[in-house]
Parts: sequence; C-alpha cells; structure tokens
Amino acid sequence: MPSTLETPVLIVGGGLIGLSTALFLQRQGTRSVLVERAKAASPLPRARGWSVRSMELFRSIGLQDDLEQAAREAWKQGVFGGARRGASMLSSQELDIPDISVMTGHDPSPCRMVACPQTSVEPILRHALEDRDGDVRFGHGLEGFEQSPGGVRATIQGPDGAYVIDAAYLVAADGARGSVRRQLGIEWRGDGVAGHHVNIYFRADLTERVKDRIFSQCEIENDRVSGVFLSMNNTTHWSFHLRYDPAKDEPRDWSDARLAALLRAAIGDDVALEILHRDTWTAVDRVADHYRQDRVLLVGDSAHIMPPWGGLNGNTGIADAHDLAWRLSQVIDGVAGNALLDGYDAERRPVARRNGAQAQLRSDFDLRFGIRTHSNATDFDRLCDGGELLMRYRYGTDDTVDMLRGQIGTRFPHAWIEHEGRRQSTLDLFGRGEVALGGGSSRGDGILRDGRDFCFLEDGVTWATLIDGSDATALTIRPDGFVAERAD
Repeated sequence: MPSTLETPVLIVGGGLIGLSTALFLQRQGTRSVLVERAKAASPLPRARGWSVRSMELFRSIGLQDDLEQAAREAWKQGVFGGARRGASMLSSQELDIPDISVMTGHDPSPCRMVACPQTSVEPILRHALEDRDGDVRFGHGLEGFEQSPGGVRATIQGPDGAYVIDAAYLVAADGARGSVRRQLGIEWRGDGVAGHHVNIYFRADLTERVKDRIFSQCEIENDRVSGVFLSMNNTTHWSFHLRYDPAKDEPRDWSDARLAALLRAAIGDDVALEILHRDTWTAVDRVADHYRQDRVLLVGDSAHIMPPWGGLNGNTGIADAHDLAWRLSQVIDGVAGNALLDGYDAERRPVARRNGAQAQLRSDFDLRFGIRTHSNATDFDRLCDGGELLMRYRYGTDDTVDMLRGQIGTRFPHAWIEHEGRRQSTLDLFGRGEVALGGGSSRGDGILRDGRDFCFLEDGVTWATLIDGSDATALTIRPDGFVAERAD
C-alpha cells in the first residue's frame, strides 16, 4: 500500500498559475501541496507583460519589489516596448503607435505594469513559496485521482516511487494539455483557429545590430518565412513565433539546422545563433464548459486558453488563482459553505470569454498596437483597453465599468491613505476576511471610518469622491478586494 499524505489542497502544475495559487492560498493561511511532473520549470518564454492588476495581486503577497527589480534587470539595452515590421528584423521599419492605452489602460493603483519574461518570474514565485515553507514537489507527476464526498485521493509518481495524497480539494493548474480536465470530461468551447506557430527561443548576440531598432515585437514577412520576433532582453535572447501551415508542414520533425536557417532569413543576416528551446502552439480561444466539478477546480490554462497577444491569458489566470484561493480558504476554514466555490465559475468564466475574444482580435498585428487601418476598422471599434479587461470588470453582471467607484462587484478603488501610522494603499487593507469601510458619518459596527481609522493623503481625494457616494456610505469588501455590499 503506497504511503499517504494529507493536505487541504493539492495543486497539480508548477507553472506560473500553480505557483501563484499556492502563494495566494498561503496568504490566506491555507496549506497546499504542489506537484509538477517536470523536474524543472519550462525554459520556453511565454508571457512577458504583467498587468497592473497582476502586480497588485503580487503586491498582496509581498513580491512587488522583487518583480519590479527583475523587470529592471531584464532589458540589457533600451526599454520594453515598440513595434516594427518588415521583410527582416534588420530592415524593418518602426510603427507609429498612436495610443498605448489600448493595451494597458490607466487606472489609479499602487503598482504599474511591468515587463519581464515568464522564465524570470516563475523562479521568484517558486523561491518565495519554498522560503515560506511551501510544499513544492517538482519531478512528481499525477497518475490519476478519484473523488468522494469527503475529498480527492490522488496517486502521485515521485522519484522514489508512487504514493497517495488525500486532499479536500484538487486544483488543476496543469495547463491546456494537462490530464485533469480530460479525465473529468470537461469540454472546451470557443472560436476557431487563428494560426499555427512554432515558438523558437534562441540566443544570438544582436546587441549592436538592434541598438537603434529596439522593439517589443517585430512582424516579419518574406518569401521564406513569416512570423513575429519578441525581444527577451533587447540584446542576446529572442523568441520567434514562426507561422506554419499544418496541412503542409510538421515542424516537430524539423531539424535545428532548418530552424536556424529560417531564423537567419527572418533576421536578415548570417549571424551565429543557438536554439535553446522550441514548441508548437495554436492560436485559439477556448473556455472550459465549467471550472468546477465537485472537489476539483480548473485554473489558468486548464480553464481557458487564448492567443498571447496583449498578454491577456496569463494575467487572466493569475486573477483566477486569486479569486479561487480566498474561496477555498473560507470553505476549508468553515467560514463559508461549499456553495461559495460555485461563485468562482460564475465570476471568472465571463471574464475569460471576454478576454479571449479580445485576444483573438489582437491576432491582427496592427490592432495589437492600436493602429486603425481600412481593413481592420470594424474590429478596431470592438477593442477594449487593457485596464477595462483586467481591472474594470464587474462580477455578477458580465460587463465592465468606465471608472472604479466602489460599485458592487468591482475592485475597490485605490487611494493613498494613512492607516495605523503608515502610508498605505486602500488595497493594502484587504486580503484576510471581509473588511467594512465607510465615511465619517456611516453607521454600523466594525467599520473602518474615514477621519477616525484612516485618512486620505492626496489633495482632492475624499471618501465621497473616491466611491461616488456620501460621507454616510459604507461598503463591505471581500478578501479579494471586490465590493460585496454597498449601503448609501
């Protein structure tokens, strides 16, 4: 009989979303065991841009400074940003990007968007989790699981043999190709394929060649190759997303020499290069039919996949993990009933559907950078800015708001305050349990009141202006910082 381990939550998958889930649970005081079949993190860069909202969530677990430092160190020359297009990287022309807000949006926050390859972010998350006594098991793969009314029994294959983990809940963070969703029989729904690509991560010292051609993305089209370069540090590390036709090609069979020749054709020079990693991917927009089946819950790419353009998929997954963590913790702690978990599916699936449709629009290179053309005018009018998609969504109504003003179902607005003798963001008040906030004349017990328990530090900011109410308005805020109740 295999040895058995018990834990409140078993997380399957040790990538960006699995690690985030474990850290958010840890912030709530809930233990978890994370298992990942691979022995090490994926060397293939994927996401690079971390939204303001994602940085707020990382701030809540004390990692804002670490990630901002990693972002400062990521770019070896120039800065992140800019777009180019041409027959090759070295002959490309810079595009005139009219309005960066179409990608990022502008919402008051204690954080800012940062750009840093996922390969630099995941080690920060893993080290933080391990340093805080998190149970992280790379090289341990899920072989199967069974559910019962009382929990989930999972069989894990580790380096020293198989063993069993009994968990109250299982979180599937094993990605689009993972086994958990398939074992549950949960189907995908969504739009068709928008393209097939090979993500080729390679090393080539182009420092001098690109010092006057810095870019975030560079679209290439010539008679030999079609695709998009993504800069990873503006000097030596790059990713090229090579387009291919699956009816004609099977790039898994291509040699490194063939890929290197295509890369040189895309660069426009016979440069020395080394292919570090590669993988195929398909640009599709898919959302799982449901995110929960009894005691198993899907998160991140297990629940939805969308094209990477605009950085929506990874940032959506981080918010999934945060929403799920506080719900699981309250149920496990007995604060709420099991039905609280149904709200995870109800709130997060509409966000994924909206963001996936927007990511699909950004498959057009011009739309991706907010450039309106004659051919994309109709789709351009459907674009939402990143702040609307990742910050100003409203739970319970499947819509967004123009400005965060304390509406029910929205993230409470940020303002700088003095509280307990320290300068803080209003967002720093939330995280563990509900919090009630109100103006100086609001009524009720247990309310943190403006002028007594905290005060605003910015000129022109008052309780009434912040939440578009009166000095008597009181709000109840959930652990994730979203407004649950409002009494005007």
